[in-house]
Amino acid sequence: GYQLIPVGITVEGANILTRSMMIFGQGAMRSHPFLLREVEAVHNPDGRQGRRDFDKALLGHIGFVISNVVRSLWFGLSFARFIHTPGDRHTRHYYRQLVKMSTAFALMADVCFAILGGTLKRREKISGRLADVLSNLYVMTAALRHFENQGSREDDLPLLKWVCEDSLFNMQTALKGVMKNLPVPVVGAVCNMLVFPLSKPYHRPSDQLGRQVARILLQQAEPLERLAQGIYYSDDNTDATGRIQYALERVLETSGLQRKLRGAYKQGKISYRDARGYDEALAGEIISEEEHRLLVAADKAVSEAIKVDEFSFKGWQVETP
Repeated sequence: GYQLIPVGITVEGANILTRSMMIFGQGAMRSHPFLLREVEAVHNPDGRQGRRDFDKALLGHIGFVISNVVRSLWFGLSFARFIHTPGDRHTRHYYRQLVKMSTAFALMADVCFAILGGTLKRREKISGRLADVLSNLYVMTAALRHFENQGSREDDLPLLKWVCEDSLFNMQTALKGVMKNLPVPVVGAVCNMLVFPLSKPYHRPSDQLGRQVARILLQQAEPLERLAQGIYYSDDNTDATGRIQYALERVLETSGLQRKLRGAYKQGKISYRDARGYDEALAGEIISEEEHRLLVAADKAVSEAIKVDEFSFKGWQVETP
């Protein structure tokens, strides 16, 4: 019935289709600087003009590929240190890596066009990996622009570093996957030597950086507000977006009480350090009635924030004779 429609739209299928075909596959030809012009020239009813247009586009395409081959190798050997980019001492490195990976993306897209041709749309795993690269290029660009638009504040720097390092690692993984799964292994190996001549230069964000990010988001209100600027959320704790913010505020409000309970648990004063120990802590006068109320309210807010929709199965039951 109707209740199944939202599930079918939002669960798995649509997201897989978006990644595997729509992001890269549908726009691959139109966004290419030369490919569309070549196709239009081939279909030009004026044969003479079509040949001129095709020759011009083909020469440009060949030059584009050669340029990307040379640039990819040079950027890989030099780790893109000599690229002239905008930004300050904090962002210039990431802008350089962004140029390096966008060049590698353009090269691998042309390689896939040459080897797979029109079957690229049906090779959804390869198309999906190229879509991952394109998506992470956008994410990294947006993060850098947002950081600059917010005044390049140093207290936001760990957030920027985490996003950029995560995006670079994801792009590296996706490109390696494309190279490894090309139908002509030799071409993949050559591309790997061109783009990553010095092995794998990117790594996941470190645990230390992750802790810094978590500390900023949990303990400082201003960076979180800047990060969420322009994003809608309600102040109503019964609203889907408001519940998350309300739960965060309640958790921060009771963080000191949670530390007190952990200390009492270590000293053996209470048997549990989670919600089961609240009543015991109240009875032992470790916390007051008001503090007990705050802890219970925080737990309830968290439970409401992580709650998911439930669907009844009554309509699907088949009556047996």
